[in-house]
Amino acid sequence: MFPRPRICALILATSLVPACRNASSDGSSNGAPTLTPSTLGASGCVGPNQVFTAPQAPVAVPLATLVPGAYSQLTAAQGAELLYATGQDATVVAIDVSGASPVETELVGAGAVAFLLSLSGLSGTPELSGVAVLDATHLVLVEHDSNTLITCDRTNVNTLGIYAGLPDETPGFADGLAASARFSFGAPTQLATTNESEPSVLVADVGNHALRLVSTQNGVSVVSTLAGTGTAGASNGSVAFAAFDTPCGVTLGCSQSVILSERGDNGAGQRLRSVTISGPNPFGGWFGSVATVAGSGTQGTTEGPAASAELDTPLSPLSTSAGELYWIDAGTGVLRRKQADGTCDCPLSVDCATAVTTPNFPAGHLYSLTQTSSGVLYVLDGTDGVLWRVTP
Repeated sequence: MFPRPRICALILATSLVPACRNASSDGSSNGAPTLTPSTLGASGCVGPNQVFTAPQAPVAVPLATLVPGAYSQLTAAQGAELLYATGQDATVVAIDVSGASPVETELVGAGAVAFLLSLSGLSGTPELSGVAVLDATHLVLVEHDSNTLITCDRTNVNTLGIYAGLPDETPGFADGLAASARFSFGAPTQLATTNESEPSVLVADVGNHALRLVSTQNGVSVVSTLAGTGTAGASNGSVAFAAFDTPCGVTLGCSQSVILSERGDNGAGQRLRSVTISGPNPFGGWFGSVATVAGSGTQGTTEGPAASAELDTPLSPLSTSAGELYWIDAGTGVLRRKQADGTCDCPLSVDCATAVTTPNFPAGHLYSLTQTSSGVLYVLDGTDGVLWRVTP
């Protein structure tokens, strides 16, 4: 446990910041978002393409502090061999993987998030999933019990604040001021951050079947919907009418495109989709387009051209600086790749048929994938509570 008087002071000091920033905005847009991946975190377009020698087996990394839970997610900081992960009891742990053995530091202890939410009148059980590096001093996290995004300090233990969303155990769907916006976080999901002077946060709003953006406009923090109607579907084309099915993974490509992965809980997913924003629509919302990057819509794990390859519950997409995409087919437990030439394969195995028979990871688990600056892939299995190092 943590000393309550100390955590109270730290939480209150931090949580006042977003409230001040949100005080006077009308939520209007004043320009297209700059969707350049963060240089601080692994939000896409990071590291080199991988070189595999199939068959290649991942290696388990011993953990002493982090206890992963079913919602646990993972990300990497850039410029250092450093991981951040969410764990059971709404904990957050930094993992230095630069040496022979990992060095873990707990940033958020059990009970800290519950206390933060109690200040908003909530008394449920908090659960953290998505984590991203926000800036030089903060992480941003998905909190499920309150359907909000929260921040934690990367150096001062148990220093927390509400970043976006009106804390409410009942999900909602509303844009506008960050303090009053509503999200629907009924399942584990991910975040990505941009490289602006005041970073924006891209949110895979899993319950609302939408891509959301938290950005600073006219000096205040607002939430807008980039694409998605709030209803599950599989429509490409204009962002105003595009539909997704349970988007739960998000990363940034190198050319201002956002990549979403869709679990397909309503039968319309099993794809990777790209979202490109060209500018604000003067009548509200945005101009832009949505296209399918990989997946035929049929559930399975097969190789071949991206348009005809089958995906099975794709989770945690990752974009490299050289143009490849990686993700985990959670339904079969196989690491997937879309190569620069547009073909999809199963790179840890001699072929996808073999991979399905002898999967890289247990089938049916929840996974999170990240890559460090040096190009090392890590996979966190939230179901079994195992951190896997995929590449040397």
